Amino acid sequence: MAKPDVLARVQSDLAHGRTHQATQRLRTFLANQPDDLEIRRALAAIYRRTGNLAEAGRWSYLTDEVRPEEMAAFERANPSPWLQLRLLQFTADPRMLCEAARARLMSLAERAQRVGPPDIWSGPASLEHPARRSNTVPCLFVIVALTVFAVLAVIGVYRAVVWIWQF
Repeated sequence: MAKPDVLARVQSDLAHGRTHQATQRLRTFLANQPDDLEIRRALAAIYRRTGNLAEAGRWSYLTDEVRPEEMAAFERANPSPWLQLRLLQFTADPRMLCEAARARLMSLAERAQRVGPPDIWSGPASLEHPARRSNTVPCLFVIVALTVFAVLAVIGVYRAVVWIWQF
């Protein structure tokens, strides 16, 4: 959907009090165009209007409209500079930003590089919990489910044999 259409629908959503739907439209658009500052400003304005300062700070961080209390809320909600940088999802040339936003972004990038990713991101890429890797005891649910399946299969075979025997 084109940006003017998205913005028109967002205005309609806001006129009808559907702030959640308006934010979802803007966030969906940003998923495809993460560097669009106009959409970021619009999203920040909605979060500002609803009182969500952390998200308002996140989406206005790269604009000249960011407020100190919003930046502080964003940084409190996401204390790691590395995580803050990832949440900004900005991939364009920083020269397109205003001077203040560019300075904030460069400072954040330097702090994130010094700190690095959180410890949880530096381990092996596994979804299993480390303590559960050596656990080979089957789950009780699996045992019960297999038992029920086996009983039903036996009943089904018995019924089929009785049905065939009657003819």
